[in-house]
Amino acid sequence: MLVSRKGQSLRFTADDDALRPMGRATSGVTGMKFRDDDELLAAKVVTDDSYVFIVTEGGFAKRTRVDDYRVQGRGGLGIKVAKLAEERGDLVGALVVQEEDEVLVVMGGGKVVRSAVAGVPAKGRDTMGVIFAKPDKTDRIIAVARNSERSVAVEEGLIEDPSEGSPDVDVIDTVSPQEDPAEFTADEVRLSTEETAEPDAESPEHGGSE
Repeated sequence: MLVSRKGQSLRFTADDDALRPMGRATSGVTGMKFRDDDELLAAKVVTDDSYVFIVTEGGFAKRTRVDDYRVQGRGGLGIKVAKLAEERGDLVGALVVQEEDEVLVVMGGGKVVRSAVAGVPAKGRDTMGVIFAKPDKTDRIIAVARNSERSVAVEEGLIEDPSEGSPDVDVIDTVSPQEDPAEFTADEVRLSTEETAEPDAESPEHGGSE
């Protein structure tokens, strides 16, 4: 699955027909196309029992089952993984997670928030997510990472145990995401500030965008 910074996604099967083996010196084939102001954010191998977990610069997150994203042919614009409003920012992370995983959110100011994936309710692809982490007004989220082995991560010094503290990195222990009062299905409340959404271009191999 490929995910763009502006909230597009494309899931395709990487078999010999769609993505044939090539030599090291070759330039490859088109996986996904982007609009002028968009770019690739993440490329992940997915399984049907996993979830796609996305986070915006403004601290909103959503967890959606992988099977909510239909398989398409590579080379198109894909389908929406989120409708982004300017005040929420672009996507800063797109992870493939399991129910028992944890996610680390890194702020530009050095703060790290650690939260359980299970704390974000699983919703459909057309829903808008919940408040996951709240950066200060002068701060923003710059990265997210999956932390599936919390105890191992602390023992190996990858992050400080919140009980110990750290002079360099402020690690906040598990945070329970809060439901945004404006969080409803896309049919009820538009996340985009535009009056109408621009339709996606047609994929050259299968269907169009959504």
